[in-house]
Amino acid sequence: MSKVVQVKLNQSAEEIVAKAREAARDKGIHLIGDEERGQFAGNGIEGHYHISGDTLSIRISKKPFIVPWNLIEAAVRNYFA
Repeated sequence: MSKVVQVKLNQSAEEIVAKAREAARDKGIHLIGDEERGQFAGNGIEGHYHISGDTLSIRISKKPFIVPWNLIEAAVRNYFA
């Protein structure tokens, strides 16, 4: 089962992607993409992202069984909000 999290951006797409690349690198997550779309994988989580205007849509396609969806969604919203 996958889940989509949408976040209203408060920075430019370029700033968000640069911030995400740095955070991913620091946490051992492999992130490939640009200011429009990309994918990521690491620590048992896999997914894709898409930026359209001021909305970031993140589809989580794989997660560790023991990590609840609400924890993942809260972390994503907290990071980008």
